Amino acid sequence: MPSIPLGAPIWSDSLTADLAGDTAFYEGLFGWTSENAGPDFGDYTTFSLPGAAPDAPPRPVMGIMPCPPGAVPSRIWNLHYRVADCDEAVGRARSLGAAVDAGPESVGGMLRFAMLRDPNGASFGLVEPLDPSTGFGVWGETGSIAWAEYHVDGAPADAMRFYVDLLGWEAVTPPWEDPANPTPYAALSPRGGDVEFGGCHAAEGFEKSMPPQWSVMVMVADADALCAKAVELGGTVAAEPMDVPGLRVAGVATPGGTVVGVHSPRAWV
Repeated sequence: MPSIPLGAPIWSDSLTADLAGDTAFYEGLFGWTSENAGPDFGDYTTFSLPGAAPDAPPRPVMGIMPCPPGAVPSRIWNLHYRVADCDEAVGRARSLGAAVDAGPESVGGMLRFAMLRDPNGASFGLVEPLDPSTGFGVWGETGSIAWAEYHVDGAPADAMRFYVDLLGWEAVTPPWEDPANPTPYAALSPRGGDVEFGGCHAAEGFEKSMPPQWSVMVMVADADALCAKAVELGGTVAAEPMDVPGLRVAGVATPGGTVVGVHSPRAWV
């Protein structure tokens, strides 16, 4: 499994009102395999890509679980960040203005986690792995999550200050940003700034009517073909493919409405 630094994304999952339907959709769309943990673990289902070698174990990508009674199904994938001590991190998050929605609580001997909302209201999770196998088994390859993105109707640097203080992130303005932009993009990396895992941008267009939130991007070979396949499988295109610097990005939704972003290398002509 990849080495996951403290503060970096460690896992992503979502709630579903149709476990069987979403499982079939994701398997057909991304070529994942799935494993249901059974009723003792709420039928939590983990999706994986094949191992890096023929005899290697599957590499976990993300998970879904059925909605508990009275809960609302996710319309996005939750994103969780690695911490050394979940209870201590939750305490610090509260002091920085976050609200706690669930936890901290333990899941067997695998992890201790909590779900929170940052000062802008965006949901996120904190995970303290108790087992070394906890978390992503792959990141940044075709068919796996490769990016995390946050949008906010305001200055990205201001929105990210909470996470910088809580998780020790580096949040920097990239060199390609227009110096005249009053709300420049913030590129995000764990403490040390070696590898970017995501970014924050100022909301534009329809995003201005949406609350601040995290989203994830799955790397695919061809975003346009992936969107067509999603429709064939009963899903919808939530955001039509478009070009951004170096990438072709889009959003697709399961038949139940959960949205995930996808991106592929931009075809230069």
